[in-house]
Amino acid sequence: MTYSINTQERRRSQRIPQSVPVFVRHSLYSGNLRTTEVSNHGCVIHAIRPFPRGTELSLEVLPSHRTTTAHVVHSNPVGSGMRLTTWTVALELDQPGNIWMVKPPPPGWSKTSEQKRSGEKPP
Repeated sequence: MTYSINTQERRRSQRIPQSVPVFVRHSLYSGNLRTTEVSNHGCVIHAIRPFPRGTELSLEVLPSHRTTTAHVVHSNPVGSGMRLTTWTVALELDQPGNIWMVKPPPPGWSKTSEQKRSGEKPP
């Protein structure tokens, strides 16, 4: 079973490979997971189950104990048939920001998507 949205490019900030421990909370699931990629607008995690598109999750970034909420953009299976053991889950942060404490952040992470569209400089 795959939960996804259209395949059109949606990224507003550069993804970088980064393994960050996070504690994920949902009414039906809680557990320690790790990111595989992070950006100013979200992350990718691997989980042992799929989450339907739009599911709200609470995230605690364990090194900093910062908390935030995110929504599932899509869940895709890794493997197939009897070998299906994990799901790649893309999450969009409700409030964009460098909660991952990436230093230095990639260029453009400090700009909002509206500033990028209009060419404004951040305050």
